[in-house]
Parts: sequence; C-alpha cells; structure tokens
Amino acid sequence: MGAILIRGIDDTLKRAIRVRAAENGRSMEEEVRQILRHALGLPSPEEEGRRKLEEAVAAAEARWRQKS
Repeated sequence: MGAILIRGIDDTLKRAIRVRAAENGRSMEEEVRQILRHALGLPSPEEEGRRKLEEAVAAAEARWRQKS
C-alpha cells in the first residue's frame, strides 16, 4: 500500500479532521482515507467486501438452483 505526505495543513483543518475522526470512532489517518474515497466516489474496504460477498452468495444460489 502506498503512502502520501501532505504538508501545509492548517490547524483548523487538522482539528476538524481530528474531531470528525473521533465522532466516527476512527484514527485521523483512516478518516482522511474515508474522506478521499468519498470525494473520489470509491467504496470503502468494508463496502467492497460486502459487495464481493453478495456476489459470491448470488453465484452460489444460482448454481444451487441449476442443480435443483
């Protein structure tokens, strides 16, 4: 996994991220990742995992129906 360093974040922005992270029960790093994913329209790892699980269940159900 890659890393990114963002310089020049003012104290107001940093404080807002810290507060938002605390409200969501996440670290500041994870909160920033979530903000970036949301801004780019990308799913979170949890959402992606849920989607893959739903696809696997649907495929298994389809195979089961074909055998019946």
